[in-house]
Amino acid sequence: MFKHIITYILLFVTVGVNAQFSRSTIPTVRTPQMLLNGNWGEMPVMSLGSDDVLQFSFDEMSHVYHRYTYRIIHCNADWTQSELFDIDYLEGFNDLIIEDWENSVNTTQLYTHYEFVIPNDYVALKVSGNYRVEVFDDEEESDMPVVVFDFSVVEPKMMIDAFVSGDTDISFNEGHQQVSFTVQYPSFVASPASEIKPVVYQNGRRDNFVSGLVPTYITNGKVEYVHNEKLVFNAGNEYRRFEIADPTSPGEGVEEVVYVEPYYNAVLYMDKPRVSHSSYRDENGRFYVNTFEGFGTTIEADYMNVHFALDAPRRADGSYYLLGDFCGNGFALMNRLEYDEEEKYYFVSVPLKMGVYNYQYVWVPSKSGVADNVPAEGNFYNTENEYAIYVFYRGFGDRYDRLLGVHRVNYNIGRD
Repeated sequence: MFKHIITYILLFVTVGVNAQFSRSTIPTVRTPQMLLNGNWGEMPVMSLGSDDVLQFSFDEMSHVYHRYTYRIIHCNADWTQSELFDIDYLEGFNDLIIEDWENSVNTTQLYTHYEFVIPNDYVALKVSGNYRVEVFDDEEESDMPVVVFDFSVVEPKMMIDAFVSGDTDISFNEGHQQVSFTVQYPSFVASPASEIKPVVYQNGRRDNFVSGLVPTYITNGKVEYVHNEKLVFNAGNEYRRFEIADPTSPGEGVEEVVYVEPYYNAVLYMDKPRVSHSSYRDENGRFYVNTFEGFGTTIEADYMNVHFALDAPRRADGSYYLLGDFCGNGFALMNRLEYDEEEKYYFVSVPLKMGVYNYQYVWVPSKSGVADNVPAEGNFYNTENEYAIYVFYRGFGDRYDRLLGVHRVNYNIGRD
């Protein structure tokens, strides 16, 4: 593994449409995060008309100030831009300057931490639905944002009751899980089969989300989605985990920490494909920034080059990728593994801020582009997965998709 530390080169490309809800698009901007009401692990969903506050943050890898501005865009249920104008969905102004920033302190890799919140003194949101925030560098003549955040605003008018089972319509306690749910809709819904549009996500992933669902039953103000093969998901396995909170000693999952000027390098233990279900309790792909240095603040956490390795035979016609929130849950160059012909294993190195991370390996065939858990992680019905159900509504003549209900349910935990 050490030779890959010496020859390490940072590679980064834009994460595609199968990305997670926050992602950077250039190598000098890293660790985009959203935090709802200061609570880690919450879905980025605000309630319309409430006191909810969503914090957005990211790091730019220098101590040079950049004049960043952000634009708020209203989106449809499929994340395409809606027909609404700014005045239709914003109370206040768009294209605002990010004024809250701080330089990192006592870090080997210099960076500037930028933050802003919505709503604030200059802008608030007027309608429900999906939203995208695009951040631009005013000093660059480019139409491409440097970081993108996707979040939602719900007006809770629909009740959702959901359940996840390992006993599915295509297998019995094997490698799948099936989501079933019921939506109680209000009286203004005239045609529930066509006006109600649910979307279901597994562990915040966008590559395998489900939409275009047809109701199984419609009775007495309820729409039921049960025994629907579109709602059968590959169960996968629990996420792997490592900790890089201390530059002086290896944390969980880390074999050694090596300083090769000017970077700290965390070498993870060699991973192997898993043939059984892991009983380890994970965080479903999330990460948490933390450091034992100083006071443990977001500007004192250093960056490390984290070196992953998978002891698996070479496969043709596809690639292995890391999967997790830290790499945007997308299939990009920065999280694609390469094969070492001499040592006979796959490897990739990714710069990450100190903290605790979840990750998995997925195989993506060149032809289909559809992630496959089996080669590295397997599929096991008893894996604890988190499913988020978003229920949108668009009535006859409406110009946008209203979000009228959101519900989160976990397998092995049951209803919440």
